[in-house]
Amino acid sequence: MSEPPEAGPRGRPRDPRADEAILRAALELFIEHGPDGMSIEQVTERAGVARLTVYRRWPSKKELLIAALDQARGLDDVTLYQPFLNAGAEPTERELRVAVARLFETIATVVTRSDLRGLMARLIGTASSHPELLSTFWDSYLRPRRELAHAAIRRAVELGGLPATLDPELLIDTVVGATLFPALLDPTPPSEEELRGRMRAVCRQIGIEIPEPGAGTSPE
Repeated sequence: MSEPPEAGPRGRPRDPRADEAILRAALELFIEHGPDGMSIEQVTERAGVARLTVYRRWPSKKELLIAALDQARGLDDVTLYQPFLNAGAEPTERELRVAVARLFETIATVVTRSDLRGLMARLIGTASSHPELLSTFWDSYLRPRRELAHAAIRRAVELGGLPATLDPELLIDTVVGATLFPALLDPTPPSEEELRGRMRAVCRQIGIEIPEPGAGTSPE
């Protein structure tokens, strides 16, 4: 038997649709205006709820923003970050390289999304004044994906698809930095395809040849 919905202070069932609308509105306003330029009133107006509905759940704007950033884990499909992690898999060298290409292309795809790019830019810009917000995003979104990427690269090294001397942490930092820097700071952000090309060029510089599109991006 399923459990009854969570009740508020007066026994009224908590509406998950209201939660979703509030958190989505808070995240959008954070990206648009930053933590100091947004208000609970703006959140309630955009979410279409009463102020009391927000304050029953999150007593302060800080707590609301932390909850909204914690929900950012659902902004993309985390399974995209875990190719060939099955310990029993015996992929060919070509399949390994294709899997690594997909992993890095996922990074390029994510950083070209306007919502995530705007969110990361805002978090970096407010890191000194509101470090708890960046810390929340790191714990809920960035660190889990980094750990999956690290495990995938380590698995490729173990199976012989990448050089044994490769440092997964350094590789992740190099690829992410090469794609994130222009995506966030270039006045004319590069397209997804341009970032993928940049990512392949970076990998080539450190001895990893990633297949070009149409030249082995999927196993036969």
